[in-house]
Amino acid sequence: MALLKVPQLFDYQRFKQRMQLQQSSVIKLQNLLNETLLDRLSLFSRKFYVTAHHNFRQCIVQYSIIEIDPEVIPFQQNSLDLVLSIGPLMFTKDIPGVLKQWYAALKPGGIFMAAFFGEDSLKELKDCFFIAEEKLCIPHAFRFFPTIATKDAGMLMQRAGFHLPTADRTRYVLQVPNLNELLNTLKSLGGNILFERSSTALPKEFLKVVEDEYHKRYANEARLNVTIDIVCMTGWAIERYADERIHQQTPKNTGYL
Repeated sequence: MALLKVPQLFDYQRFKQRMQLQQSSVIKLQNLLNETLLDRLSLFSRKFYVTAHHNFRQCIVQYSIIEIDPEVIPFQQNSLDLVLSIGPLMFTKDIPGVLKQWYAALKPGGIFMAAFFGEDSLKELKDCFFIAEEKLCIPHAFRFFPTIATKDAGMLMQRAGFHLPTADRTRYVLQVPNLNELLNTLKSLGGNILFERSSTALPKEFLKVVEDEYHKRYANEARLNVTIDIVCMTGWAIERYADERIHQQTPKNTGYL
């Protein structure tokens, strides 16, 4: 009996290669994530001494650049005051596991903040893909990287152990000159899986139908509108013994009222 092969959502090796080839488009979107997250950070008046800035490719701590695996956080426990995760969570296979690692790396009172693309990002493109599949009688397929819903972000933080988790969403509408520009940008993010996850080859006219529908429904002065939802989430780390004390003080259910 043949074993089923579990599909891999993200090819990290190819992801790095793409980013090296088309780094400029990645930087533009990363700056959007960065600005949105820094707006939230500006609300804090306290000073953070040891800060980790984790972007798509690397982590910067105290002016040192560290190449890290998206699934393995190489920091000691209680070593960081602030973590700013700018994008990588949307390319993480085990999000609860990574969040738990970040929680362990924070000092008591430390803060974890993350920004990533939310569930309604690229909704125009997804809609046009769906319409093109219907018109050309192509089976619907999973062609986009998965995203985290805003309502689920806080629950993921709580599951990882963070206290007072919050999550909010900011919507931007960008414009690109044509469909090819948009697809190239997605390739640079490792997020265009158009030819990698489809079980059947797409006909040549598929992208032409997608672009025609895009211009018909979501164009503005010959430019394509692109919705980007950025979700920001925040959580606090408290003293480890406080977690244990809270657990010990919780009354046990004896079965009697």
